[in-house]
Amino acid sequence: MECKCMPHLAPDRNYTNFNKKSESPMHDRTMNNNNSLERNIFIILEGKMSTVAEHVPFLHLCKLCQKISDKKGKDKTKPLKEFIQYWRDFHSKLHSNNPNTTDSFFPAMRLLLPQCERQRAAYGIKEFTLAKLLIEIFCLDKKSTDALKLLNYRSPKSANAEAGDFASVAYFVLKNRSPENGSMTVYDVNHYLDNIAESHAGKNKDELKNGLLHLFRNTSALEQKWMIRMILKDMKLGICENSILNAFHIDARDLYNVTNSLEKICCSLKDPSVRMHEIEISLFSPFRPMLSEMALPNQVENLMNNRPFIIETKYDGERLQLHKDGSSYMYFSRGGFDCTNTYGSSPLQGNLTPLIHKAFKPGISKCILDGEIVIYSNKLNCIVAKGESADVQALQPDGDYAPCFCVFDVVMMNDRVLSNLPTTERTVLIRDVFTPIESKIRYTEQINATTNAQVTEELNKAIDLRLEGIIIKDPSSVYKPNLRKDSGWLKVKPEYIENLMDELDLLIIGGYYGEGRRSNVISHFLVGVASTEQIDGNPRCFFSFSKVGSGYTFKELYELSAKLTDHWKPFNPKKSPSYLIIGGGRKEQPDLWIEPSKSVIVQVKATEINLSKSFATNCTLRFPRVEKIRYDKPWHDCMNMTELEDLRNLAQGRLATKRTETVDQTEEPSPKKQRLRENIISVAPHFRPTDISDVQKVSELFKDKEICIIFSSLKKKQEIEKQIVKHGGKFVQNPGRNTYCVVCDTVTAKVKNVMRTDKYNIVKSDWIEKCVDSKKLLSWVPTDLLHTTEETREKLAENFDKFGDSYTEAVTEHSLRKIFNSICKEDWMAEEMNSVKISQIESSYFSEVSAFSLFRDCLFHFVNENGQSVFLNEMNDRSKLLYFQLKLYSANFCEEINETTTHILVLSSNFSSSQLSHLTRNGTIHLVSSSWALDCIKERKLIDERESIADQSESSEDSPALF
Repeated sequence: MECKCMPHLAPDRNYTNFNKKSESPMHDRTMNNNNSLERNIFIILEGKMSTVAEHVPFLHLCKLCQKISDKKGKDKTKPLKEFIQYWRDFHSKLHSNNPNTTDSFFPAMRLLLPQCERQRAAYGIKEFTLAKLLIEIFCLDKKSTDALKLLNYRSPKSANAEAGDFASVAYFVLKNRSPENGSMTVYDVNHYLDNIAESHAGKNKDELKNGLLHLFRNTSALEQKWMIRMILKDMKLGICENSILNAFHIDARDLYNVTNSLEKICCSLKDPSVRMHEIEISLFSPFRPMLSEMALPNQVENLMNNRPFIIETKYDGERLQLHKDGSSYMYFSRGGFDCTNTYGSSPLQGNLTPLIHKAFKPGISKCILDGEIVIYSNKLNCIVAKGESADVQALQPDGDYAPCFCVFDVVMMNDRVLSNLPTTERTVLIRDVFTPIESKIRYTEQINATTNAQVTEELNKAIDLRLEGIIIKDPSSVYKPNLRKDSGWLKVKPEYIENLMDELDLLIIGGYYGEGRRSNVISHFLVGVASTEQIDGNPRCFFSFSKVGSGYTFKELYELSAKLTDHWKPFNPKKSPSYLIIGGGRKEQPDLWIEPSKSVIVQVKATEINLSKSFATNCTLRFPRVEKIRYDKPWHDCMNMTELEDLRNLAQGRLATKRTETVDQTEEPSPKKQRLRENIISVAPHFRPTDISDVQKVSELFKDKEICIIFSSLKKKQEIEKQIVKHGGKFVQNPGRNTYCVVCDTVTAKVKNVMRTDKYNIVKSDWIEKCVDSKKLLSWVPTDLLHTTEETREKLAENFDKFGDSYTEAVTEHSLRKIFNSICKEDWMAEEMNSVKISQIESSYFSEVSAFSLFRDCLFHFVNENGQSVFLNEMNDRSKLLYFQLKLYSANFCEEINETTTHILVLSSNFSSSQLSHLTRNGTIHLVSSSWALDCIKERKLIDERESIADQSESSEDSPALF
């Protein structure tokens, strides 16, 4: 049979995955020569073809990708295995005739797994940039339907069924504008992609554009679709990278975990029958580092089999491998990226190598160290948080901040690989490798422990110091690259434990169309915080703060979408609504926006707040996710800018502020938390506990009292903490089981979170000062407290009324002012509500109702003889006198006739009841004259209102005034 996959292969091979017709110019030549493999080899050796990749049409690889993508079920790898086998067959024949050939499956593998390719730098191209380039390359009118489809590929209205998948949208736009068959080979595409990556690295936009122009003009629409996915590094094949690696060789995945190199896999594992029983860690070859498994504090003893373990400090930075051979250095990130240009390949270059080269001890010629590269502040003489300071790979040599390498493992020393040694032995050997330099290279701090209580204690210390968590290590664990499950390393973070993280109530102000399963729906949201300025009691505007797209289920997402769908409006950056401050660049601008009053508050949890110029707040959340959709909260009751600034200042951006306790809690972290991205520990040196080494105790005023201080002013906070220690007390950063009270100066977001627990009495800061001045521990009075526990509320109720007025203590001018200030105006200012309350009190406490309550239940509206409303400022003196007479007898008034109006009083003796009957709402409102009102006052009772209408002869103008 004819070969349908690769025309250069033997005709007895049946490959049914591709079209029969070949698009390669080589096809016709090989077919005319009986499609002989030996003839193809001869052509190659003749110099007309050098590698397999130069002969395989790129279209064939794209058809393979389409086949895998369209295939359902478990057989997705079958066409891939067949393709690989044909490639191997051809290559083995080629190699047998020419042993010098070095070709492998790598050219195809790097296109199938672009996200794993480390040799090719980033392209610097995303969907919007590609859309503009395609519009220019294919000469599309920028306002045409097809151009708008490319630019608005996420919009269901523009892109229709393919919305959310830029490559598919581009395929349908370009399929009638592209050649039916492309002329590029796998080698050609790799060559041009390499040039594009180099052009981006060299910031040569013209070369980059020319490379893309050549690729798109020499490929079919199907090839363009898959090439776009390769450039975006999102293939959407429906199978993971491990499946592709396993299809190539059973040991490919293990080798990749160690080497992190697709090229090394393809070169080392050409023969699937040859197993790689030993995978070696080699110098200057990056490998995926060993990882840690998530755990709760009370699981550690069981997970460590009730044996001793190591608790380790982990700093806020980036995972880094250091490879050293004499004076040659290489650095690799966690993902295998080469960072050597930044840190230095020799003692004469880079921002780290020249500073640590002399730290290595004599006799250490080769080594591989695993650790964390962090930021060290020369000004503060300590490690600072990466998120709030700077990019560790972009530090200037003469700046305040400098890189510092914190080493926690050694994998190779001289020519000896140490990965099979236990952790305890490797930890000892680290100290034989280098002499620490505090600000340049140092050991990671470790302590030995045996109990869950010690884990909890260390985690609480980490929380107090604004760290992210701790690492637990089994002393007997060996180093296994890329292993997480059962590795012997555990990570314990406050975010794994319920109620330890501060949660933020944020308002949805924008939306983004999703991709894949979430295409055609708003899957990500732009959330904001409220302005402190108000208009009519509501925030004047909202500031963009973060983008969130995880934490909720599909059901919750569709319920939310159904609620908001009618209120979304297309976002135009040139016509942005004045009450939404979006800020930042185009990247974070939403596809749609929504009026705040139509929106919903979401409760968001994150690890910390970082600086960011992409949002109007100039900061954003790190790893945000939605914990709850707050349909119960009104749209304006979200976090405001003041609360956000308080939270940032108080905890240096860290959102883990509560302490944990040792309880019997053995459940696994929830699936939602297991999907969280791995973070790194953060250190906030500005908010370490106050130094009290020089404080002398002068009294036992606060003896046995643990007090938590929460102040927005660091200086004032430290002063109060020293006062507490000075007078025999103890202070903590976060309230715990033994905390006596919480003292604060203002109600910040953190204070609100403490209030919600209802576990602590929250006291104003001046209570501490009053205790110190009076030299005794004063009992709390209502004016001292911002929040009380239920027990304290019950005790206070025995001695104080609800306004804080003591039943036993004499009132002073100062205390009376405080009492009056604590009385809510709504309790005594609302007339209608007040009259009902007073009427109830009168009937409850007095057997006879006072005459001055005569009109208590009446609501009057004044009109003239024509039925027109008359207001107080329009009345003559006699009518005004009548108004105040009625008011004296407890009457209420309304400016408009409504359902609560009881009487319409005509300020004239000459009126026709029939002409004004339309005002009485079918007899539900009484029409009365001024004489009727005066007669009621004279008789000290309400007279039948019908008498007022019957007797029109008596003029109210002649009625004598009572005063």
